[in-house]
Parts: sequence; C-alpha cells; structure tokens
Amino acid sequence: MMGVSGKGYRQELASVGKPRDAIFQHGGKDSIVSLKIEQEIIEQQIDEIKNLYQESYSNALEQQARAFWFHRMAVELARPQHGWRRWLPYWIVGRRIERRLKRLGLFDADRYASRYPDVVQSRNEPVHHFLQHGLAERREGGPDFKAAHLPRTGSSVLPLLLSSGLFDPDWYARTYKLQCSPMELLQNYLEKSTKDPLCEPGPLFSGSFYRAENPDTVSIHPLEHYVLYGMREGRRAFKASRADRFMADENSTPLPSLSDFLSIDKKVTILYWADGNFFFKDIAQYIAEVVQSSGREANLKTDHTMIDVTEHDVIVVAPHEYCVHGPGADLPDDLAQRVIYINTEQWHTSWFSLALDKMLKSKRALDINPLSAHGLARMGIKAGFVPLLPRPDGVFDFKQAKLSPQVTHLRAVKPLVFPPSFADRPYDILFAGALNERRAQVLATLAPTLAKYDCFLHAPRLRGVPVTPDSPNMINGSDLAQLARNSKILLNIHQGESHYFEWHRIVVSGIAQGCVPLSEPCSDIEIVKPGEHYISVCIEEMADRMAWLLDTPAGQRELNRIHQNGRELMVRMEKM
Repeated sequence: MMGVSGKGYRQELASVGKPRDAIFQHGGKDSIVSLKIEQEIIEQQIDEIKNLYQESYSNALEQQARAFWFHRMAVELARPQHGWRRWLPYWIVGRRIERRLKRLGLFDADRYASRYPDVVQSRNEPVHHFLQHGLAERREGGPDFKAAHLPRTGSSVLPLLLSSGLFDPDWYARTYKLQCSPMELLQNYLEKSTKDPLCEPGPLFSGSFYRAENPDTVSIHPLEHYVLYGMREGRRAFKASRADRFMADENSTPLPSLSDFLSIDKKVTILYWADGNFFFKDIAQYIAEVVQSSGREANLKTDHTMIDVTEHDVIVVAPHEYCVHGPGADLPDDLAQRVIYINTEQWHTSWFSLALDKMLKSKRALDINPLSAHGLARMGIKAGFVPLLPRPDGVFDFKQAKLSPQVTHLRAVKPLVFPPSFADRPYDILFAGALNERRAQVLATLAPTLAKYDCFLHAPRLRGVPVTPDSPNMINGSDLAQLARNSKILLNIHQGESHYFEWHRIVVSGIAQGCVPLSEPCSDIEIVKPGEHYISVCIEEMADRMAWLLDTPAGQRELNRIHQNGRELMVRMEKM
C-alpha cells in the first residue's frame, strides 16, 4: 500500500475482495480474454526467464568447477620436492607428479593421451604437454566439467538428510505436487535440483544460496555438503529474510519451558566455556538460578568430565563455543545425544551453523528468542524458550553501582546521577554493540544527528574473538545497566539484514533499566510489542524520529509513555 494515498488508496481498498473479472466488467468478454492472454504472456516470460537462469546457473557451475580445478592443479604443481627427491631425474619427477594428480582425480594422463592422439606422437609426457601446449590451445586436461557440477548422493547419506529437518517432505510434496514417500521425495529433489537451481528442499534451506556463499563446494550437492561438513565447519547457510519467515511461520504452538526438559529425580549440571564470551557465563548463571528456584540442585561447570549422565541432566550454554573451541570438542557421543543445548545465535550467522550441528544430535534445545525456538521446533527439535529476566538478586538484577574502573579508565563518561525523573537522564542516546560493516554504515548515516545530542556510543571491532572480562573493549552487564539507567534512548541496529529480536539488548539492557529502545523493525515475538514497549523505525527515518522524540513536546510525551509501558511490562514478566 506504500505510495498510495487519498482517492487512489480508497479505490484500491474498494477493489479488495472483488473477483478480478468484475474490475473489467465495463469491457465485457473482450476484457476477460485480454486478461487471460496477458496472463499467458506473463507465464511464458517467467518460463523463459527460468530457462535462462538455469542455463546461466549451469554455465556458472561449470566455470566454477573449472576454476576450482585450476586452483588445485596449481597448488599440486607448485608443491616443492623435499629431501633426496630434489635430485631425482626430471622424467621420474614427472611420473611422480602424474601419479599424484591421477590419484587426486585432477589429471589422467591416459585419458588425455587418448583424447588427443598427437600427444603420443610428440613423445612428451602428457602432463608436460598439457602445461606447455595444451593450456594455450585450450585443450581439456581435467575431468568432464559439464558433469562435475552434477553431484551424486550416496544412499547411505539419505537418512541423515531426512533427519536434518532441512528437507521438508510435506512442503516439497505440496510445492511440487508429488505423492510419494519421504525418501522418494528426497531422491526426487536431489536429482531435480542438480539441473534446476530453483528447486528447493523446503522453506528454509536454499541450495543456490549455499552454493553462492560457498563456491568451493561445487563437487558435492549443497544440502549434502551442509549436513555432512558445512555445519561443523561453520558455513553460512541461511539467507536472513528466508530464516526470518521460517521462524515466524506457524509460531502459534505453545513452547515448553526449561522445567519441561528436566527430570524430577536428577541433578542439573550447566556447562559453559571458561575462556568464552562473558555473556554466556551470565546465561549459565541465570539457568542455574531458574533451576534452583524449582527446588532442584544445579551446578555450574566448565568441564564435562566425571559427569554421570544417569544421575545428571546436562545443559550446554552456547554450543558453538563450548563444543567447538572449548572442552566439548571431545564430548562423548552418549553425552552429546542427551545434552540440552542453549542456542544464543542468529540464524544467518556461521555461529548458528556450529550450534545447529550439535542441536540436531540430541534434538533438544532451548533458545533465548521465542521465534528462534519455534524455528528449531519446525526442524524436528524439541525446543523451548528461556526468557532472560532480572530475577530478584539474580545475575541480571543489576543494582545501582559506580562504573567499573575498566570503563572509566578508557572512556570519557558523564557523571551518572540516576535521576528519579526520566526526562532528567544525562544521556540522550546509548548504543553498545560490536561494530561491523553494516553498523558502521548506519552509524555514519546517523552521525550528523547523533552529534547534536549527548551520546554514549560503544562500538568495538571484535573480529570474532570472545569478549572476556579482561578484554579492553568489554563493557559488562552491570556497567551497561548503569549507563542505560542514565539514558533516555537505547539505539538498536541489527548486525545483519535479519529482523531478529535481540532480547538481551532490548529487554535486559533497555526496558528493564527504564530506557526506551529505538530499534530497526524486529520480528514480532508478541510478548514485547513495537509502539508499546519499544519504538520501531526504519533506518531511513531513524534520524528524524530521534529529533522528534528528543526535541518536541509530542515526542517527549511519546518517550515517557513507552517508558511507563516498559515498567509495567517488566512487572508482568517477573511473574512468568
């Protein structure tokens, strides 16, 4: 409806719900026939575009395979001879190189010679002939590149692909109008998608997107590569907009809580990586608090050794850290299949892939975002939601305190006065988030407006390194809470194109501290609503909205209204 106003807007509304043919009643049958012809032409054009896309995609994959082959050939040919092999005769070295290239499937001397009979007559070694003459003459020295991008999946892999939740038999059957067993549907997809890049296995995973993100996987089917290798290698697999839709669809089913995952007669052990992000340790402490409030015994540990799974329910916080970089890298299979994993990552990131690899093993997970939990449930994982809240005297119940020396030593900070009146808070705008290219561009766009107000901006470049208590760029939860209690607006800029709802930033660091979050549009999680508990605005309008909120009486009243709504929301959520 954007761009439609006045009379045109009313006319468009009036036409909603009417049969489309009725709009053309004034033209009678001729208008209906014209409409049908127009639709046929459009469908024909779409088919032509699809064919062109498929042809271009096939050619691109062929060239991709060729480029990858050249790269591997260059690496092998540049490999130096070591030790006594440096003194071997030239012809022996050539034979050794040929055997290695053939073993690696890069160059078959017999095939090259049979393809080009003049090679035998030249009496040159085939690999030398190819390097000296064949390349310049555009002779084919590698495999059949037209077939190289048509991978074949072994039957032993099919059950793994089905259990991954990335192939959705029901969705695939509906979309492509097929009626057969899940295994037959999967085989149909694997065969069809090698020639048709638009063929998808479900509403989440896209083979063409994965191939574009990971061009070195050209020799294996995208879905097979991601399930067998890509997840544990931390490959990005999901387009942000597609993941957002996947999580938001069918989110009406009630989610289980933490207690639904725990046995009545078992102790609970919560594992986290000691050298990991300090925030994940806070989450581990919070989980322990929730468990203990239910009357169970809970212990925090940084190592899974000496844990008897028959007596303990085991929870791993941030599996992309503990199970990849921490001691969980050697987690025994019997324990890995029984662990309850707590996911903290957004779906479009490489960290989520690392976590998903672990969650699919146990099929049990908890998430700090309710929509993310719904998405995991759609993939066949028993998934629940853990809302991070400031429980009384808990790890997120930040008491009023002075800022730590680590913050004040490196930064200029206004005196924090903790005024009783919201309007008297000394900072107008607060932003704290890891800097990346997108956030840098947004902050640069907002800079002329931000320069007019009292701001505290904390945007370090972390470069994937865990933020520990010793990190000079670290601002811990307590310090951030003190700053938020002295700020009117908490600015939220998404790290990527996803509309993921950042619960910790918006709720724990913002609303719980009486600060009003001003955020890019977020996916609707129903509990915390835009326009009631935070302000949602697109980047293009954010500067004007800041000025309106801070400089005009109407904007100031709006800030105060949402501030009061946030207070009431926190009172309600403390009873959850």
